[in-house]
Amino acid sequence: MEGNALLNATAAPNLATSFGEFRLYPGRHLLVKDQEPVAVGSRALEILIALTERPGELLTKDELIARAWPNTIVEESNLRAQIAVLRRALGEDHSNARYIAAVPSRGYRFVAPIFHLELPNGPAGDAAPNNLPRQLTRPIGREEAIEILEGRVQRSRLVSIVGPGGIGKTTVGIRVAEELSSSYEHGVCFLDLAPLGNPSSLPSVLASQLRLPKITGDTVSLLTAHLRDKRMLLVFDSCELVLEAVAGLAEILLREAPGIGILATSREALRVEGESVYRLPALDMPPLGSGLTAADALAFSAIRLFVDRATSSGSEFTFDDDEAPIVTHICRQLDGIALAIELAAGRVEAFGTRGIAELLNDRLRLLTGGRRTALPRHQTLAAMIDWSYGALSREEQAVLRGLAVFAGEFGREAAAAVAFDPLAIERDVPGQLAQLVAKSLLAVDTHGKAARYRLLDTTRAFAASKLQEEGEVSLVVRRLARYLCATLEHSAEEVETLSSEDWLLKYGAQINNVRYVLDWAYSDNGDAEVGVGVTVSAIPLWYQLSLVDECLTCVRRALLAFDPGEKRDGRARQVMQLYRALGLSQAFKVGFAPQAPAAFAKALEIAEELGDVDAQAEALWGLWIAQVGMGEYRASRDNADRFVRLARNSLDRFIGDRMLSMTLFCMGDFRGARRHADLMLEHDVSTELPPGGFVRFRFGQSVSARIQPAQLLWMQGLPDQAVRAADAALEAARTSGHAISLCEALARWSCPILVHVGDIAGADCAITELLDLAKLNGLGPWEVFGRCWKAALLIQRGHPEKGVPLLRSGLDELRQVKLFNLYNVRFVCFLAEGLASLGEHAEARALVEAAIAASEEKDELWYITELYRLKGEILARCGHGDEAGHCYLHSLELARHQDALSLELRAAVSLSQAVAGRDERTKARDLLATVYERFIEGFDTADLRAAKAILAELS
Repeated sequence: MEGNALLNATAAPNLATSFGEFRLYPGRHLLVKDQEPVAVGSRALEILIALTERPGELLTKDELIARAWPNTIVEESNLRAQIAVLRRALGEDHSNARYIAAVPSRGYRFVAPIFHLELPNGPAGDAAPNNLPRQLTRPIGREEAIEILEGRVQRSRLVSIVGPGGIGKTTVGIRVAEELSSSYEHGVCFLDLAPLGNPSSLPSVLASQLRLPKITGDTVSLLTAHLRDKRMLLVFDSCELVLEAVAGLAEILLREAPGIGILATSREALRVEGESVYRLPALDMPPLGSGLTAADALAFSAIRLFVDRATSSGSEFTFDDDEAPIVTHICRQLDGIALAIELAAGRVEAFGTRGIAELLNDRLRLLTGGRRTALPRHQTLAAMIDWSYGALSREEQAVLRGLAVFAGEFGREAAAAVAFDPLAIERDVPGQLAQLVAKSLLAVDTHGKAARYRLLDTTRAFAASKLQEEGEVSLVVRRLARYLCATLEHSAEEVETLSSEDWLLKYGAQINNVRYVLDWAYSDNGDAEVGVGVTVSAIPLWYQLSLVDECLTCVRRALLAFDPGEKRDGRARQVMQLYRALGLSQAFKVGFAPQAPAAFAKALEIAEELGDVDAQAEALWGLWIAQVGMGEYRASRDNADRFVRLARNSLDRFIGDRMLSMTLFCMGDFRGARRHADLMLEHDVSTELPPGGFVRFRFGQSVSARIQPAQLLWMQGLPDQAVRAADAALEAARTSGHAISLCEALARWSCPILVHVGDIAGADCAITELLDLAKLNGLGPWEVFGRCWKAALLIQRGHPEKGVPLLRSGLDELRQVKLFNLYNVRFVCFLAEGLASLGEHAEARALVEAAIAASEEKDELWYITELYRLKGEILARCGHGDEAGHCYLHSLELARHQDALSLELRAAVSLSQAVAGRDERTKARDLLATVYERFIEGFDTADLRAAKAILAELS
């Protein structure tokens, strides 16, 4: 309907319908009262035209909605709102319906008498024609922008729509002009300034569009004379190449012709007095990771545009739940730029959505084939951006090319260091950046403490191609590498002084730049030495982001750049840092295989040659943790002692006591472990170690400090305190936002202790979180550990047939990766319990006896009491009561010697039941009561509830 009205505008501009004091020109979409245009929107006017075409007849609500909103589904309330607008314009209300009468629940009638006229010289007869380009499709997702701009044009005589190329400025501008055309007595004049080669010819081009006679002399004076008494809207489209000429002419026309309004579209503002600038945003898109259905995704305008254009291009594309994430990814890659989305949608028939998603890396070649009727610069993405690039000065072009190496956001300092010539004056930097922002080639976010800039992906792809053409890639990437090394130089130190959130805010965004430089450095045209320097600088960044796999790959690649026989010189420190990172990465990615301690040993050797005490301590820490992981407890204690001797401040003493506490715990010396844990907590490191922070690339020291006493508290019979300590550890780990720290807290405390205290539901949640976190961050060993706990929980719940095979395979994997070797013995106990439940007593006994022998050989005695108690349980099931009793008694004595009250209670429960089975109930009760009565808390835990029940039965 709306399209027909626009066609009639040219066919019969002076056909009029007269009623009361009003004249309606349907062909011109114009309502006049007393020779003055009546300001009313295009939809309300379309409803009035429809009503006057059939005077006296009932037009249903559906008919009117279809007329005013063709091909669009709207609520009935929209129609009521437009009728209200009409009534106000016509000067009537519900009690005085002179023109429009409502038929309740059905529709509306035009009730006033009307007369049809054809005037040779109507009130707009001498106006310039409404030459707005025809829009065959309605803008999608621009309703809010159009409404805002309509209001601005009515309030301000000069409105500029500003934004990057392809975002939809022309489409929105034309639509706004269409909506407001009836408000301008002498119509709308549209001027496409893109083809204008000579700015000085602007007045002549405007005169031609206004159909003025051939002009000689001062064109501007003739224009002002012609427009002085007119009420007209001038639409200046694509002003960026003739900006100064447009600004100058606009100032003159606004001053000399008070009834003229100007609507401009441009990459940058005109900067004219009184100008109202509206920066057109990108189409809205779903948030990252939203996982929307097709129906939900269509609520976002970028998705709707893609689907509309793809389905109207003749392809058999169907948008469903499977397509929703792919289309969302495409639209996000294209930054919500309307032109880019339309071009991509037009290629669906050729490539399919999955093909488009894969080809987006070559987006400038992919995004071609626009509508043949579109402006040439809008038919391919490259042409559109090239149009903007060509309008820049040589200096601005060089800066834009340099900025192409930034893969994400960047600040002013980064831009100055990378994209500007070293001789550039400092004050030139903000000015040049501001110019690129003004020209809509650079996006800026000013919400933080400092402005952050970003090239749209489409613009960046174009600028990168220009950088390649100019042969400047090597020059600019080397600048970026120097900037990264300088920026990340102090990142390791600030790990200890900044909170994790502040640290990541300051350095986290550099990861994409690191990747870009390293990809170039190790390419055929790159420089491996540059890659080594950036790799060393980025080590803290990888660990803070828990990108262990990426760190391992990059460190290995950097080490290959060194000749094994090369004499150590100034690069020795780099080699040392790489070996240290190699050891830690191997440990957390593939486990504590011999390669990890070998890497730390190499780093220690170089540190000793350099006489660097801090580096020696760092290497000793890595060697210690690798030895603990591999079950080499005596060697780990020696290295912990060496670390303590090197300690030069409270921070290092804090870590040294933690190392000794951990080793002594593994060796079953719980009193010694508790003593060093207490010493560790006495060290005041509050100013040196932030909550959840790191210490020179070491993961989660403060988290580990909370976990270590928690394990001892449970062992020593203080389960309530242990649970509180575990909660504090988990909270610290979550606050840190560091995946490795959180995995450690879950794996080493929450999962085992929640199982031991009988909180099965809590344990299930912790295990699920551990598995999800490990999988998400590619932390393979922790994922294996999580599967082992899942199997153990199945056995605890009485499903050994499911738990035993899962735990058996999990233990095999743990032995291969050699991470958590310390905790394998606990899983051996669960596996043996499961086998015994299935009647596999011989295998269960052999498994436990082998674990006892290995533990005693390695001095891994922290769980030896449980091994002996479990051996007794298996012997008892096989009818070997006396042997079982000896095992229970030995377990009880070991636990008492170790000061492990919780394990002592378990041994006492087993022994008391064996004694009670010999009809020595009083002796059995006294034996168990002696241990039970030493507890001061934890009476709701599974072990204590079971002991209490047995005591009641024995009474």
